[in-house]
Amino acid sequence: MCKVDHGAAAVAATAALTAAHPHLRNAASSHPALEGCEDVEWSAVPGCPVDVPVVLRGLLDPNAAEMAERALDWLVMSGPMSISAVMPMVLPYLLRLTADPSIPRRDELFGLVLVAAALSAPTDPDNAWDMAVGGLETDHPERALCRAAFGADAAWVRRLLADDELLAGLHLGEDERVSLVQAAGLQRAKGQRRQRAPVGADARHRAEKSVVVPSPRSHASGRDH
Repeated sequence: MCKVDHGAAAVAATAALTAAHPHLRNAASSHPALEGCEDVEWSAVPGCPVDVPVVLRGLLDPNAAEMAERALDWLVMSGPMSISAVMPMVLPYLLRLTADPSIPRRDELFGLVLVAAALSAPTDPDNAWDMAVGGLETDHPERALCRAAFGADAAWVRRLLADDELLAGLHLGEDERVSLVQAAGLQRAKGQRRQRAPVGADARHRAEKSVVVPSPRSHASGRDH
């Protein structure tokens, strides 16, 4: 199987984004969804080789949003079925952006939220399937960090799940809805540990769409990742 260097792909996609839309480098955005993103020490986040605020600002621009979303995909996924250490750091901004009906490619951003929910569930060390697919929790601290980010922003998850306009055209699968609800701790008895279930077909399809092996020209063009 071809192993893709996600860091290199993120760098290439971000370079293509800023080459096509140089204004994204110029100033911080005043959009409330991105408040505080300029203050994060992104370079200290493992596997974060690019200027994340530039990518996030690109998501606001209708002309740049598609390229920015591609760059974001490379940043937040470390493989077809695994999230990167960048995902929990980006998640608060992703939730707020998705809640804004004026944001371009809003459906695609919500798809990333659903992927984060599905792939951040804890693994059971006594479950062979869990270990084969997800590995030990201690080897993947990004999952616990992602769950904490969902919990801290549970109000935004509620808002998304109550957004009829957002949900109308998404064909949200039941496994995806349950995964998102559980990730945010919105439907769980007190003291009950969230269990990792086999990723449903809907969530698996979204995750696989988020990271596609690039064509030979993709790094240069920012397309077809």
